[in-house]
Amino acid sequence: MNSKNAIRSPFYKVLHIGPFPPPVGGMATVIESLTQVLQSFIDIRILNNVKTTPINRSLMQGIAAQLSLLARLVTLGWTWKPQIVHIHTCSWFTFWRSSLDVLIARLLRKRVLLHIHGGEFKLFLESLSPLKASIARLIFFLCSRVIVLGHSWKLLLSDWCDPTKLEIVQNGTSIEAKQKLPNDDVFMIVCFANYDKRKGQADLLKAVSTLKAQDNRRILVALLGTETEVGQRQTLLTLAQVLGLADNVFIPGPVTGKDKDAWWMKANCFCIPSYNECMPMSILEAMAKGIPVVATRVGSIPEMVEDQVEAFLYEAGDVSSLSSCLQRLLDYPEVAERLGCAGRDRQIRDFNIEQTANRLLSIYTSIEMSDI
Repeated sequence: MNSKNAIRSPFYKVLHIGPFPPPVGGMATVIESLTQVLQSFIDIRILNNVKTTPINRSLMQGIAAQLSLLARLVTLGWTWKPQIVHIHTCSWFTFWRSSLDVLIARLLRKRVLLHIHGGEFKLFLESLSPLKASIARLIFFLCSRVIVLGHSWKLLLSDWCDPTKLEIVQNGTSIEAKQKLPNDDVFMIVCFANYDKRKGQADLLKAVSTLKAQDNRRILVALLGTETEVGQRQTLLTLAQVLGLADNVFIPGPVTGKDKDAWWMKANCFCIPSYNECMPMSILEAMAKGIPVVATRVGSIPEMVEDQVEAFLYEAGDVSSLSSCLQRLLDYPEVAERLGCAGRDRQIRDFNIEQTANRLLSIYTSIEMSDI
């Protein structure tokens, strides 16, 4: 991080609450990346709230696990005494669980920053009954700041909380050396996303089944993620077989570390066909490596990349348009190279992790200097 621009705050203690790797997911990746940079400037600790109980856990096991997390928050609040509690949250149950953290942190007289990541947050808010909506507004009121990932999300939340509390902090990733796109007899499409209907992997498989490659070039697809919707991985495997793609599709589950890097190295393009997103870290990772991106126009994605310049964008669910985007990258390697280079330039300029960390440090300072 540029020391001239960074805000050095050795007296700050900031407790982050959220999932931390090894779980695969955008929120965990964001927290890990931020921690690596922020720990040089502030005293930071992570209260890892990732689910550790089995899928078939009993109700009592779930309650015990949540009570244990709340007890750890109280203990850290009393003994370590953070000035700021930075809570990472998303939609549905996670938001209500995070609301308990907000209440406890405020009872401990801590300044609270609520950081919203969920791509379904608009659907979540729209689903709330009048009573639940009032509770959500109370939670926002209790926070010193509410962080969103783009201008569209700020506009949405401005109807739910004091607009002066809303701060835009876009995700960032580290700057990397440009990756050389493979130029062989295989065209590999990589998709890092959880196995869930809303992620649109079925659309991707349908689009791939219509592609036509020259010179007997093989078209392969790798769907890499965690099954968050029961049975969805098998549904995708079955669909691949029905479409005649059984030998062309890899659906191995989640990958991390060197295994994830190996898939990136094979990628000719990255595709995220989701029906809703916030600001996907996977897109930023692809941009950082110079890999061309094909994505839907949802969430903050249109704020991340310009269509036809830094990526190809299409309307969610439009399989024909998705197929056309992929076919163009397949037929014109020079277009793929141009998009990849432009995307990498944009990531370096606007979405590097040091900019994200500096933005957060500025917000921490504004919270610290203001009254509770």
